[in-house]
Amino acid sequence: MKSIIIIEYSMNLISLLVFYMHMFQLNSYFLRKHMHWMKKNIKKIMIQLGFIFISLILLCVNHLISMISVIIVLALSIIYNMPKQKAKVPFQLTNRVKRMFLTEGILIGIVIWLGGIDTYLYIKLGILNIFSSVLCIIVNAINMPIEYFGKQRYIKQAQKILDEMPDLLVIGVTGSYGKTSVKNFLYKILSTKYEVLKTPKNFNTTMGVVKTIREKLKPTHQIFICEMGATKPGDIKEICNIVKPKMGIITSIGPQHLESFKTIKNVIKAKFELADSVKENHGVMFLNGNDTNIVNAIQDKTDINSIIYGVEKKEFNYNAYDLKSSLKGLTFKIQDENREEIELKTKLIGKHNVMNITAAMAIGNYLGIPIKNMKASIREIQSVEHRLQLIPHGNLTIIDDSYNANPISSKLALETLAEFDGIKIVVTPGLIELGEKEKKYNFEFGQYITEVCDYIFLVGEDHSKEVLEGIHSRKFNKKKIFVVRTPEEAVKKANKYAVKDRVIVLLENDLPDNYNV
Repeated sequence: MKSIIIIEYSMNLISLLVFYMHMFQLNSYFLRKHMHWMKKNIKKIMIQLGFIFISLILLCVNHLISMISVIIVLALSIIYNMPKQKAKVPFQLTNRVKRMFLTEGILIGIVIWLGGIDTYLYIKLGILNIFSSVLCIIVNAINMPIEYFGKQRYIKQAQKILDEMPDLLVIGVTGSYGKTSVKNFLYKILSTKYEVLKTPKNFNTTMGVVKTIREKLKPTHQIFICEMGATKPGDIKEICNIVKPKMGIITSIGPQHLESFKTIKNVIKAKFELADSVKENHGVMFLNGNDTNIVNAIQDKTDINSIIYGVEKKEFNYNAYDLKSSLKGLTFKIQDENREEIELKTKLIGKHNVMNITAAMAIGNYLGIPIKNMKASIREIQSVEHRLQLIPHGNLTIIDDSYNANPISSKLALETLAEFDGIKIVVTPGLIELGEKEKKYNFEFGQYITEVCDYIFLVGEDHSKEVLEGIHSRKFNKKKIFVVRTPEEAVKKANKYAVKDRVIVLLENDLPDNYNV
């Protein structure tokens, strides 16, 4: 019977170690962010601990019935810790994770070895189960020197590759939203004339950029488009110190990742780390003139060589105007280098996407590509997955904007939804990672929703409370508000409205796995 208990403790421990390592990975291995996650999920942690504490108490009785009870309790614990749904972001068994698991294995081996392997083995395993939630934090601290020196080694390798390519033009792209879209649009335009490499997918961290350089950068490349993400001050500067960009673009600045940035001033400072680097490299910045935070910031940085782009502002260096949208896409006009008016078409929706396209056009034109030569590229541009991605299903049309929304991008998404005819439905769990102002922004988000939507589907209750409060503050019809478990459930229910009428469903934000436990 003790053998069964030992096996169950071992299975439960493995399950917990993998679970917490996955959460730590999703929290970017940041201690503060992970501790905040643990605090918000204390109920689940206490339930996990409860099963173990009960089993250990029962073991102290050392009676047949109590031993059977232990087996039952541990079986329930194993079932409780099993994944309830497929992970949206699968657990990545990276080299770093392998090293952390190795260190955990050594620590577990030491605990089991102390006092003899056969001495109270099940008690030791029970204690290890209790401390499973913090083991990843402990081993991360132990492995810190190894990770630091390994990181520096890879960075030096990347720098050596870049040093051997002195003619390579590096274009840095950053912003609170729109940076991935601009990166892809820019790649499409520049590839018509140059050999271009871009950072793939979401490889916008220091090590993501380093990995791209080490594995994908070839001597034949002429331009490297480097997306630069940031969750704290100094992140972009670290990337810039490696790639030394001579051109850069800031697509937008808004309240995002405020849990780590704390204030919008810190976000502005972080994004302008790119501008500071470009200035040091005697380059040029392309800045969104419609973004208030960017406009206010450049007033204090008059020494930056900058080109301003945007929409509906004649004074901009590159100005798109006469924007018209439909479910088939957007049309707009722009003046070329000869001041001649050119009309352009794109399959994309969302007027702010015209701003992103204009940004890419401005850089392309600066690098010698005539605007009239960009028409085909712009017409062929595809939407970035989960970023205002249009998905038609007969009478039901889905606007998938489920990737990492923030207060500004979510408002723009609602404005896009408002442009179309039909029954308008929003599906959202609310906004996250906004620090102390998260409740305020979600309340305002709820108010914006009532101005556009006919029906509202809130995903889950934990993160949408303030959204609901904002909706109620505008006296929205309660019969048109629904709470569902998943976005898929919401779309299925929304489909019934499409029997007679055209229905437009906006999927706004989707909680990552570490917010769905």
